[in-house]
Amino acid sequence: MHKMLGGPMGRVAALALTLAAALVLPGCGGDDDGERVAAPLPNEPGGWTRFVPQSATIDGDRLTPTCSKAPGSKADFHFWARRGSSNKLVVFFEGGGACWDGATCALPITAATRPTDPALYKAEILPTDDPTQYAGVFKLDDAANPMKDWSIVYVPYCTGDIHSGSKTASYVNPFTQQPYQIEHRGADNFRLVLHWMQQNFVRPEQVLVTGSSAGAYGATTHYPRIRTAFPAARAAMLGDAGQGVVPAAWDAVRNANWNFQLDAQVYGANAQSTPTTDIVRRLAAAYPGDRFAQYTTATDLVQIQFYDVQSNGLSGTQGTACQAWTEGMLAGLATQQAVPNYRSYVAAGTTHTLLRGTSRDAAGVPLFNREASAGVRFTDWLGALLSDSGSGWANRACADCGTLPACPF
Repeated sequence: MHKMLGGPMGRVAALALTLAAALVLPGCGGDDDGERVAAPLPNEPGGWTRFVPQSATIDGDRLTPTCSKAPGSKADFHFWARRGSSNKLVVFFEGGGACWDGATCALPITAATRPTDPALYKAEILPTDDPTQYAGVFKLDDAANPMKDWSIVYVPYCTGDIHSGSKTASYVNPFTQQPYQIEHRGADNFRLVLHWMQQNFVRPEQVLVTGSSAGAYGATTHYPRIRTAFPAARAAMLGDAGQGVVPAAWDAVRNANWNFQLDAQVYGANAQSTPTTDIVRRLAAAYPGDRFAQYTTATDLVQIQFYDVQSNGLSGTQGTACQAWTEGMLAGLATQQAVPNYRSYVAAGTTHTLLRGTSRDAAGVPLFNREASAGVRFTDWLGALLSDSGSGWANRACADCGTLPACPF
């Protein structure tokens, strides 16, 4: 486990290890307008290709792809894509923690990070950030996977800003007193990826925007841009383990240190004033013809640990974070469920994320294939979300979801 400085922060160290572990018309070219961001994707269905984007001017902004540039990290950014056999597209945003001040951003996860090192967020793209190594929605030979024949764009994460920042932030490391900078450029990186997508995928009939953990927030942030890029598609968004439960003071930090990007066409001219707790509800209301969904476990320990750090710092503890997060999660779901085109799936337990198929039950079966709430398997619920009719796509929750386990924070 990654140890935190001075013992009391060991719970954050456990979180770090979890995080580190935690388009589509075949035969048709894309739009040739504008600069080429990266090499084109082959027109024929096939395997995964890794793309290294270049700087480009998009809507008048000169954008340069980059990771965080945290001290000791690699700045290179790349993304992955594959063309499937159907005229359907998945955009998947990867997770990997977050950082927002001098202390949290001084604890990066890099390829050189040892299990005993203090670490909190992915500061560079790791060798394991490779969709060929994942299961779940990436297991293309699984008959239970509703997206086995879809095209997929996989967006790695390395900027500490839940894919949503556009700022070079200056911090001071409280452990060494040394100043340093972090490139919170997740929003800029995806604008380059989306530009490439528009040049390589023509009129997909269906689009799913999704992501796990920090990537669930990226899916939410970038949904309006993706929807504008592919207006004719039938579209949906699915957030995996990113419920938006934050302390009251969080939004000011988010805006100041990341320059948090929200789309004005959905959130208005003062988009940054939108509370994190209200982003998904307002997004679903803005696109009444689309479908919006969220998955979480009832006591997701990773989400709870981040809530505790946001509330109390690296070593502080209020003793009630489990209850506060779970109550906030349930209240948020109730508010969002009032929007007709929104549904949630709440599973029992404490595990974090599902879509990459990395979490397993006691028998070693990937939860993506085994998870069931209210008698409905998650894969069947996902299939209903993506179906033409939406039949069977309803709010689902485990019978004991309201029972809180003993929790140390």
